[in-house]
Amino acid sequence: MSEAPIQPKATGATAPSGPSRDAVLLIEDNETIAGLLTAILRGMRLRGMRLRVLACADGAQATTLFELHKEEILLVLADCRLPDADGRELCVKFRESVPELPVLVTSGSVSGRGVAPLPRSSSVEYLPKPYAPSEVLTKVHRLIQAAGGAAVAG
Repeated sequence: MSEAPIQPKATGATAPSGPSRDAVLLIEDNETIAGLLTAILRGMRLRGMRLRVLACADGAQATTLFELHKEEILLVLADCRLPDADGRELCVKFRESVPELPVLVTSGSVSGRGVAPLPRSSSVEYLPKPYAPSEVLTKVHRLIQAAGGAAVAG
């Protein structure tokens, strides 16, 4: 299993002219897990379009992608432990700019910290590793619906 840094990239449908909230910012440093999550997310559809995935492997890349695409980001899916940051802390920073931004935090750690310091709400969920693809789909669907996203299909 390779842990090489993942280059920031956008996969999925080509962005339409003008911002459209159809992107998921995926922050995961494990290449295998990032590939699985990308496939799961790209399989979902929003308003008849496939979700786009903006994938990165560390906090610096995530911050850059967020600043470039914040009007397009529908949801952030972040691993807690990154090489240079805590995924939860990044999400706190992102939510300062976009307060109701839905966030799904994942972790293989059993520290019990969950989503802290993020406030518990209908727009913040925690998913411990290992997880099944169906769990990711369920939580992403629930977060998008809670945020007012329309017609999401798996």
